[in-house]
Amino acid sequence: MRGEIRMGWVAVAATAFCLVLLAVLLLLREDPADRPYLKILGGSFIFNYRVADIYMGFTAVPEKPIPVGTMLVVTFENPSGGAPFVVIRQIGLPDRSISVRSPSMRGVRAQVPYKVSLELRKTGTGEPFWNHAFTISSNIDDDVVPDEPMVIGPGYHRPPPKPDEAG
Repeated sequence: MRGEIRMGWVAVAATAFCLVLLAVLLLLREDPADRPYLKILGGSFIFNYRVADIYMGFTAVPEKPIPVGTMLVVTFENPSGGAPFVVIRQIGLPDRSISVRSPSMRGVRAQVPYKVSLELRKTGTGEPFWNHAFTISSNIDDDVVPDEPMVIGPGYHRPPPKPDEAG
């Protein structure tokens, strides 16, 4: 009987192994409450030289549930030094990814980090409950973009009339 393994001992050993494995997994797991509401996938400057437009944008994905109707307030630093650009977007049902872009801007300089701030505000009260900041920089200056659009036509913006041509 010495060489025989009893089924009771096998069950006890298997249970002990499972409990140790469970304890290790619980210690290694990431707590969902520690995750941010939004994870930034990427951000950049977009230079569209054809229509003489420059803007900053980013894409984010929700890491934990965001209540429908929550307001996302994004503040983009103004490269020209003026007032920051503020973009407000309402979170819909269900947003798998969120892309936000700034209005057109000028004054972008290469290798300068420009601040982008995100704030989630509660529906109704407008009280902020989460915020995050990051920077976006460009590899080139905005002098590569002409002052006026190179093309005019379907799908392109028409340039505003010059003051002396306005009428």
